Amino acid sequence: MRGVVLIAARDFREVVRDGRLLRTGGLIVVLLLTALAVGWQRQAVLQAERVTAQALDYDDWVAQPARHPHDAAEQGMHVFKPEPPLSIIDPGIEPYVGSTLWLQAHRQSETKFSPAQDATGLQRFGTLSGAWVLQVLGPLLVIILGFNAFAGEREHGTLRQVMSLGVSARSLLAGKALALAGSIAILLLPAGAIGAAAALIQSEPSRLADTIARLVSLALGYAVYVGIWIFVVLAVSARIRTSRMALIALLGIWIASAVLLPRAISDLSDVSFPSPSRTEFNRALDQDLDKAQRRVWREEFGVNSAWSPDLPLNKWGAALAKNDQAGYGVFDRHFGALWDNFERQRHAQELSGFVAPTLALRSFSMAMAGTDFAQHRNFATAAERHRRKIQDMVSADLVAHDDPLGNQHFAYKADKSFWAKVPKFEYRMAGIGFAWRAGWLSAAVLFVTLLLAAAAALLLTPRRPL
Repeated sequence: MRGVVLIAARDFREVVRDGRLLRTGGLIVVLLLTALAVGWQRQAVLQAERVTAQALDYDDWVAQPARHPHDAAEQGMHVFKPEPPLSIIDPGIEPYVGSTLWLQAHRQSETKFSPAQDATGLQRFGTLSGAWVLQVLGPLLVIILGFNAFAGEREHGTLRQVMSLGVSARSLLAGKALALAGSIAILLLPAGAIGAAAALIQSEPSRLADTIARLVSLALGYAVYVGIWIFVVLAVSARIRTSRMALIALLGIWIASAVLLPRAISDLSDVSFPSPSRTEFNRALDQDLDKAQRRVWREEFGVNSAWSPDLPLNKWGAALAKNDQAGYGVFDRHFGALWDNFERQRHAQELSGFVAPTLALRSFSMAMAGTDFAQHRNFATAAERHRRKIQDMVSADLVAHDDPLGNQHFAYKADKSFWAKVPKFEYRMAGIGFAWRAGWLSAAVLFVTLLLAAAAALLLTPRRPL
């Protein structure tokens, strides 16, 4: 153990002495802190806007004048997805999927108003965030600090001297890995602490324990990711004889793994599990919805078309209820199939983490931050449940007032006492258990990749004087 510490201390002094740690590491730390500041400002503004909009929209619903309940249901209300506190670190898919859902009558809606709609072409390169800096530039930092860990000593003849002292390959590798890990920790831990503090400040008091658990999980995920790159860098430096060639090889690996492959694999997963276009999806949904509703109208009311003149007006309340309930299963089937396909694409990308660890980390990071598709789907499902609750309440109120009014069904107007019975939409983000169920596969891929990288580095570490 003492030999490992001595090797680590010597390598650490070398990195500090030649200025790489201060110059390169300092630049990345500045960029990381800038990204966290941008994330803080973005999260605070969006959360305040959405909380305010949610309150104002419900106030408008309650304050609406006396009117026919179906007219009110057609107007509906809007609900807004809360901004997770850890989006300060990793905004995930939030800028791309939208945050607002319109709860209208008869139709399940998709989220809208995504920031990416107003973004420039630079958006395709990613959103500046702490997660992006660590996922893409973090490996570059490891490369610059460790590319000559073995190759440099081989060139200067010191590796032969160290090996002649009987130092084992395992101790040599462990010492150099410890030096690299320590150098990176000195740079990134203070910035990470600032990001964690910002997330905790933005978290609700009742969610502090969950936020802390998510932060710990995030830290473990990024530590494993950095560990993978440490062993990859050491393996290449041990295998290639010169520092220059080792640096060139590592930069090629970085460009492929962190830049090119994630995009290529994402496109490949879309080809392997193709999703329908919006037009195709809506066409299929409308066709099945029409079939289901026609069947209900025929079976329940004996008419062949929706809203047929043959249907007495005092039955329209019951018809609305049956019409909506017939559509619930259709919506569940179509949206469920679409979302399941998105999940298959995500799993394919996670499994590709063996060749591009950035993909596995990206999925794990979003899951822990609560900014992944699984969390988005959870919100959309909760919003749809609330929409159906409104529809069922409106239909029940119409049924209760249909028969006494007879053919004056459309003359009925509900007052503010009915609007106030409709509850507020209150969404609580799923907890850490939900996050781990969504991110366990990517975590497993990262851990196995770490073991493989460590084994490769140990296999390539010199075992005798050169």
